[in-house]
Amino acid sequence: MERSTAHGVGATRLSRPFGRTRGARTLLLATAGFLAAFSLPAPRAFAQDGEDGASSSVPTTALMLLEGGATAGQGATVSIGLRRGLAEVAGIRFVHPVDVLSPPPFSEDLQMSIEELEPLADQVRDGDARDASDRADRLIEAFEANLESVRREQLIDAYMLAAVSRCRSRRTRECEALMERVVVFREGHTYDATRYPAAFEDVFDRVRSRVTSGARATLTVTTEPEGAEIYVDGRSYGPSPARVSGLLVGDHYVTIKHLGFDRTIRRAALAAGGSTVRYALAPNERSRLISSPEAQSGLRRELGEPRAGDSLRSLGNVVGAAQVLLGVVSPVDADAVHVQLWLYDVRTRFLLASREGSLSIDEAGMETARQLAVELYRGVSLDGSIAGPVDGGGGAPSERPAELWEQWWFWTAIGVVAVAAGVGIGVGTTVGDSQVPGGWTRLEGTLP
Repeated sequence: MERSTAHGVGATRLSRPFGRTRGARTLLLATAGFLAAFSLPAPRAFAQDGEDGASSSVPTTALMLLEGGATAGQGATVSIGLRRGLAEVAGIRFVHPVDVLSPPPFSEDLQMSIEELEPLADQVRDGDARDASDRADRLIEAFEANLESVRREQLIDAYMLAAVSRCRSRRTRECEALMERVVVFREGHTYDATRYPAAFEDVFDRVRSRVTSGARATLTVTTEPEGAEIYVDGRSYGPSPARVSGLLVGDHYVTIKHLGFDRTIRRAALAAGGSTVRYALAPNERSRLISSPEAQSGLRRELGEPRAGDSLRSLGNVVGAAQVLLGVVSPVDADAVHVQLWLYDVRTRFLLASREGSLSIDEAGMETARQLAVELYRGVSLDGSIAGPVDGGGGAPSERPAELWEQWWFWTAIGVVAVAAGVGIGVGTTVGDSQVPGGWTRLEGTLP
């Protein structure tokens, strides 16, 4: 890398002329900066897990690299199985790259709608149903228009408030119709008598019993391109095209995740005889940070090394993961693939574990991938350390060496340079007072 160097004299116009003590002032400011440099702690490269109180789990991500003609659908099959296994590992929290790289749009109006849920619930619970149903209907409209930005619990809450507000107004048929909507896409939902009027709990229970014993059908989800991970009502059903059978007839919510494309959430209507829906995915430019051929080539070169390189660390930093599970998927035949897995800790850079195996591209293969993930984490330290070489009485876990900027002397040197620069500017300013026009300051020095 080239470094440009500048030498010479510069003159900077100030708002008002300095007095004769300006050099002393500059020297004083430089000294203050020097003291501040010593008083500030060195920055940390990574925040500690749970320090904000939100979670003590270790964020972990997974990414499959496809080789030898492996398809996106095959990679998705492996990924889904691995995530099932990771869900069984205590102390880690899975971070899906597509979720991180597809931040949902969020407006002030939507935030106000979300905040309106609490006062509306108070109004309905207290028996004031004058305009509650209209307010709840507006919230439903706002949430349905922003499915990527609201949690499913918030959408359910809006529907339930719209329902019970109608029950209070003795609009029983409308009340039950809205409750049916909730039960169709969330069969296990239970009535919360602490949030909604307890008087209508029996109504909800009757609706749920009637709806869950009703007609069911199959929803087929296809995407362009194929191989995207399909979720219906929050449950994973494998790569597209996906056939989801046994769903209650009515409206459901389909979530689609495919690396390289925006996360998509849509409401899908399921008819009694079954329905097919097709979605075209929108490219996501942010995902090129990890999905471009250049990025994945860099990752592939580093796999198997005892220490994570820049590409692996960049992946972890981009998705906010402390540990990264990388896999290489290559086809064995039309119905099976071979998988090589490596687990790295981004904080310590250590290769923590590796596994490999072959699996079929079906539900049984997902189960094999689940077992591989569980085995991969067996004996792994979640703090990213590894067992050091045994010497006599044994070895302690190894930790990464401190970075240059984490050394105490690095910041001392920075402080000394800052003082030297401040003194140089101060002396140059004082000495040069008589050689520049009034109202101007003479600055001399060498720029690094």
